[in-house]
Amino acid sequence: MVAQAHPFHAVAALAKAEGMVNLQLKLANDGTYVRLVQQTPPLFFKYKLDPSDPLDGTDLNDFKRISLSEDDCSNGPNVTLALVKMLLEKFANYGSSTPVKKPNLGRYK
Repeated sequence: MVAQAHPFHAVAALAKAEGMVNLQLKLANDGTYVRLVQQTPPLFFKYKLDPSDPLDGTDLNDFKRISLSEDDCSNGPNVTLALVKMLLEKFANYGSSTPVKKPNLGRYK
């Protein structure tokens, strides 16, 4: 049986194709750690089914975490990206009153 691709890969590819250069895919631990990261505002998206990881607390400590459920990601990358865009707009001012340190974001795709 072939493992199903992480839904954030398709979402990140679609975002890139739409010119959303600030939303990037963060990969670590041989691909087992997958997050969507936006520097401004400082947010990251975690797929709820993914295990928690210490990288969230170290590399993305000053970022707001938003968990997306299996239902949020089950209708394809277009619907998931629309949700991400809505959440980015909702949290557009997050962190604006506090200085944000630059995290170690590792490898991006």
